[in-house]
Amino acid sequence: MRKPNGEVVVITGGANGIGRAYSTALADAGYRVAIADIADPTDAVAEILDKGGEALAVDVDISSPESTEAMARRVVERWGRIDGLINNAAYFTTVRKAPFDELTVEEWEKAFRVNVLGTWLCCKAVFPTMREQSYGKIINTSSMVVPTAVPMFLHYVTSKSAIIGFTRSLAHELGRYGIAVNTISPCYVPHDASYVARQDDAMGAAIISERAFKREMTQSDLVGTVLYLIGHGSDFVTGQNLFVNGGRAFT
Repeated sequence: MRKPNGEVVVITGGANGIGRAYSTALADAGYRVAIADIADPTDAVAEILDKGGEALAVDVDISSPESTEAMARRVVERWGRIDGLINNAAYFTTVRKAPFDELTVEEWEKAFRVNVLGTWLCCKAVFPTMREQSYGKIINTSSMVVPTAVPMFLHYVTSKSAIIGFTRSLAHELGRYGIAVNTISPCYVPHDASYVARQDDAMGAAIISERAFKREMTQSDLVGTVLYLIGHGSDFVTGQNLFVNGGRAFT
């Protein structure tokens, strides 16, 4: 664990899975991390504290304006600043795959309320603090389902497509304040056992066969890109979409 660098990063969906990998890696790198999740982040916070890091548990529903604003307030009250936001929380593992004409309005609304509206609300909540600092890093999350155009998944694919345009437009709006906004597009990471169990057995192998690196992707494969985008080595990088896919698609 490195010495604290004083910088504060909020990770939504940071209690489990990929978000927890981000939270642990950032704490190990010396960041103070606010683990914001609708699930209980107590264990993730305890793990960081046990190793000598600094972490804060924040209960948040990213689809609620009141909840996201309270999230930002709590972090500022604790540490007085917000240097980074990783919009990792998403509606994914419980998504039902179905033909486009069999999807319900409720399923479309949930995909957009969590994945798109939630991303906007979290950005909106941290913006006043980042603007006052004249500095900030925002990382949004899209997906490799966008360039690969995965069928039977239209509401999710469309919501993740929206994130790319959202990022590019917001980068232009916030550049004047020294705030960078980028997107990371991960490939399939089989980190949720219940989700994996519901998939076709051949799906994982088919995805691996399309990659330049012929192996399963892990959560740790995403960490280096996140550390780069949240750190100062990427201070002149904004509006970009970085693929972390093992060479599955070159776009």
